[in-house]
Amino acid sequence: MTMQIFNISDDIDLTPGLPADGRDGGSYRRSIWQDDVENGTIVAVWKAAPGTYSYPGRDLEETFVVVEGEAFYSQEGSEPVKIGPGSIVRVAKGVASRLEILSTFRKLATVVPKP
Repeated sequence: MTMQIFNISDDIDLTPGLPADGRDGGSYRRSIWQDDVENGTIVAVWKAAPGTYSYPGRDLEETFVVVEGEAFYSQEGSEPVKIGPGSIVRVAKGVASRLEILSTFRKLATVVPKP
């Protein structure tokens, strides 16, 4: 078995991610690990430029840790909260959320699809 070690700050193998509201781009993602099983867990790095990123409610649960940058984060029906390095955020299945990124932002996310 080969040991796999990843560095969150490596900007390698990035693919375009969700665009910022009103723009064609702004974020990138890199898959780190994914279960081979249908509906398996995904671990990924997400990097984004300043801007607003709106997420509709999705059929998945996400937990992420902020490793770089600052943002205001809100979920439907809640006031924005400032988050930064070390913040851990949980997004439940079906909950819409919004990130207003203030400075280059990077998070490590674990995504669990919920059938």
